[in-house]
Amino acid sequence: MRSDAELLPLAPSQEAIWEFIHYFSPDDPGAERFNVCDFRLLEGPVQLESLYDAIDDVAGRHDALRIEFAELGPDPLLRIRHDVRPVVSFVDLSDLSEEKQLAPVARLIQESSAQVFDFREAPLWSVRLVRLAPERHLVVAGFSHLVCDGRSLSVFFSDLMRSYGIRRGDLSQAARTGPATPEVSTAVTFRELAELQRIAQDSTTGDRRTADLGLARPGNLFPTRAQRGERSGADMVAETSYAFSFEDGISTGVRRLAWQLRTTPFVVLLAAYQVCLRLRTGLDGLRIGTVTLARGKMDGAARSMGQFTTNVYLLSAARADVPLRDVVTETHARLKRETTRGWSFKRIARAVHPDFEKERPWPFLHLFDSWFQADPPRFQEDDRVGVLFISRPDMFCPTGAAANGPLMPPAGDLELWMKRGAPSISVNRARTGGTVTYNPCFFEADVAAGLARDYRQTVGHIVERPDLPVGRIQLHQN
Repeated sequence: MRSDAELLPLAPSQEAIWEFIHYFSPDDPGAERFNVCDFRLLEGPVQLESLYDAIDDVAGRHDALRIEFAELGPDPLLRIRHDVRPVVSFVDLSDLSEEKQLAPVARLIQESSAQVFDFREAPLWSVRLVRLAPERHLVVAGFSHLVCDGRSLSVFFSDLMRSYGIRRGDLSQAARTGPATPEVSTAVTFRELAELQRIAQDSTTGDRRTADLGLARPGNLFPTRAQRGERSGADMVAETSYAFSFEDGISTGVRRLAWQLRTTPFVVLLAAYQVCLRLRTGLDGLRIGTVTLARGKMDGAARSMGQFTTNVYLLSAARADVPLRDVVTETHARLKRETTRGWSFKRIARAVHPDFEKERPWPFLHLFDSWFQADPPRFQEDDRVGVLFISRPDMFCPTGAAANGPLMPPAGDLELWMKRGAPSISVNRARTGGTVTYNPCFFEADVAAGLARDYRQTVGHIVERPDLPVGRIQLHQN
């Protein structure tokens, strides 16, 4: 069965992630552990056999969940297995009190996020079922980011619970028109996805100018421990986060300003980040990396799992003489231009760096000075299947811990390892705040806290004084 599967190149939307993991872990891409993970709490009686069968159903429906690699070089070849046996483990914590369950659950989620996959053997994902009580179970799913983007996490759980409900007879035939039934597949195939992306690149009608594209500045925008000689014993892939919230009324002001300027709250917040970095560094021409969903209009794409996202790299619109509202409108125009361009990572890299092919692997870290993104929107999920209630309680969200990675760079430039772990901002779905994520082995907690503080102030300025030029803003350090 495996030998009959056709060998395929990467889809364009997978190129950036592959180049990234191939740079940092060239001999064993799975050891890079560039993964995504999520969980759902199931409250009510669970029939484990039906749940196992439902996991099989989801694996059979999505090509991305049956990917494995035949060749692991700079331009790898993959195949879609016809069938895959999902890796499912069961953990029973029901003998512990709810309070004492929190630590082991957090550890299980972190382990799922940091697991090592063998890229030559499907599946590149796994599921952990955790019994918390006779009628209380947690489903934890972890995936290589190469086969699953952030939105696909919601698609997975939606499909899983619908398939479970059908197998248990909890969903009527009318309800089976949703994203999953055991018998019917409406997902986009991997071949369709890849071909659609290649056609879109070849036929794009967007602005083909590359003036806004270019290389990032050398070095890091944030002070590191390594600059003080404190890098011995550093976990190269450790990650933690610092949460922040906007002051009362600011989120409403962001939405109001977005409506006035005919843009989105995300664009307002992205513009504010550019202004924040300009105020902190005094530098013009910084390049900001972000990500788009890039699922297009193909039937079934919204209900499919895979790596659909495309990175875009924006030249900052923040300069001292530019009013804040103009930073927003110009950011809107630049983001629209780059998303319309729709170029893959390799096409951008070749356009801005003539020696790209000679220097590969060449990660996308070279294309931005700092990273900003939003939490991915969730696919529509049921919160109840039969008598089973489904939720994602924050109490189980890990606050961040070392990933037990290599203590010194096994491959690559140390400066790029530090840039990989540099503070970056992700705003939440409600646009009421977000997190600063960073590697605590390279960056002090007060660096992340300072960035969050300055960003919150900048968002306040852009909402309350949009006509003020960037150069007239003062950030308070208290």
